[in-house]
Amino acid sequence: MAVVLVTGANGFIALHIINELLKAGFSVVGTVRSPAKGKILDNFKSLYKNPQLVLEYVPDISKPDAFDEVVKNHPEVDFVLHTASPFSFGVGDDNEDVFVKPAVNGTLGILNSVKNYGHNVKHVVVTSSCAAILNFDKFTDHSFVHTEAIWNPMPWDIARTNPGLAYCYSKTVAERSARDFVAKEKPGFTISTVNPSYVYGPQLFDETTGDLNTSSDLINQAMKLPHDAPGPFNEPANMGIDVRDVAIAHLITLQDPEKFADARLALACGYFSQQLFLDVLNSRIPELKGKIPVGDSAAGKKYIAENVLTYSFSKTEQLLGAKYISIEDSIYATAKQIVDYESAHK
Repeated sequence: MAVVLVTGANGFIALHIINELLKAGFSVVGTVRSPAKGKILDNFKSLYKNPQLVLEYVPDISKPDAFDEVVKNHPEVDFVLHTASPFSFGVGDDNEDVFVKPAVNGTLGILNSVKNYGHNVKHVVVTSSCAAILNFDKFTDHSFVHTEAIWNPMPWDIARTNPGLAYCYSKTVAERSARDFVAKEKPGFTISTVNPSYVYGPQLFDETTGDLNTSSDLINQAMKLPHDAPGPFNEPANMGIDVRDVAIAHLITLQDPEKFADARLALACGYFSQQLFLDVLNSRIPELKGKIPVGDSAAGKKYIAENVLTYSFSKTEQLLGAKYISIEDSIYATAKQIVDYESAHK
């Protein structure tokens, strides 16, 4: 039975990854920042009889040796999935301290720990983001196609001015740092990255619905709009993917690590906008009909066509043999869980 180390094990994506790993017969060592953060993982005991899951605590992933003791304590680890990274817009005064340093130091820290002490590790997957691909000045240039080979070129002097841009910059430099590390250090493991776009879909455990990830909270915000809100309902607008497909992508890389050595897996199942949220909510969630705006569906589609980037992630889809959950189904699953949760906790 292969053993997988998953950093940031209590995260939205990480919980789904761990579920897929346990389902597939892997053993899991998860890291969280504190016992309180790790409490959510007790829920796996109700999903699996004697789940092969142990937790380790890493309070500060930005320290260079943060993961040393975990890797030393678990020489049996075969694979590492590094999902831990800050993602919290508007927190703190210094965007470099909030986003960039923890992302880069955490990534280089886990890679150094594995190189020095994880002598059994065959493959490392770093959870990056489509934020490391986006060219913001090309969103309306539809002759420019975003692919797995494209990198976000934004310099720090621009990115530092805004928390969202600083996050995108942090994902870019962290991923570049990981790839540079492998090229320079030539460790005994291969690497790949998974680059999801905005991640929607259900929380693995209902109790975390009260503390939504940033993407899902955009749907929650649309659900709270007053019915007479004037619109237009264009922004946010971008690419999306379901969390269940993100988790499966991580799993597949471990099932054939040679195939995915040095791969960059960019994940998107389609475009969304706030108008699409409203379209899905009005058509598929009866409890919301008449309580939220209807908007203009045709205008929403026109806005996406004219203002949202062009992408083609065919290389990823071919490698994964992908058949993704649709963006509409992902939005619905997110919203339905929120509605049911709020109804049960009135």
